[in-house]
Amino acid sequence: MQSLTIRVGLVGFVVAATLGGCASLRQNMRGQELSYRGAWYCEAADCKPSEMVQSRSGTRDGEVTINTVKLAPKAAMIFTAAAAFDSLTATVRDCKGNDAEVPSSDIVAAGKHGVGDSDARESWVVWIDPASLDGLKRSKGCVWKVDATATWSDGATFSLTAGVDIEK
Repeated sequence: MQSLTIRVGLVGFVVAATLGGCASLRQNMRGQELSYRGAWYCEAADCKPSEMVQSRSGTRDGEVTINTVKLAPKAAMIFTAAAAFDSLTATVRDCKGNDAEVPSSDIVAAGKHGVGDSDARESWVVWIDPASLDGLKRSKGCVWKVDATATWSDGATFSLTAGVDIEK
């Protein structure tokens, strides 16, 4: 009897894992997977979005891409997906473990922000603006990690973490 219970439990686990894998595959085949295109920033103080430059330096922490940026006064992190999503939310976590939700006014839909090249303009921007992220510590070498979550009209969601290494 115990052997039968173990087999039934094992079969249930395999079926659940297969269904979960199929759901992920179906979501990816629909293009419902968020991707990070990088970060843009002002080289001098307070430039226009169209004058921002793409960060060409950075590191990786496991699967997290971290770009080096200046916050002069803010930086733009660019997110996109193959299938257009309906909304994007983001939370920023500093190197001390403090976190702050990015205000909806600092998350701008594709085509409305003016940052970067045509690929970036066809993507969403999450503005990393210390003025709207109260309580986060800012210092050279401090990596801020951004957890972004996209939502599609069918209720599917996908989250991705990217980071910015702040140059003072």
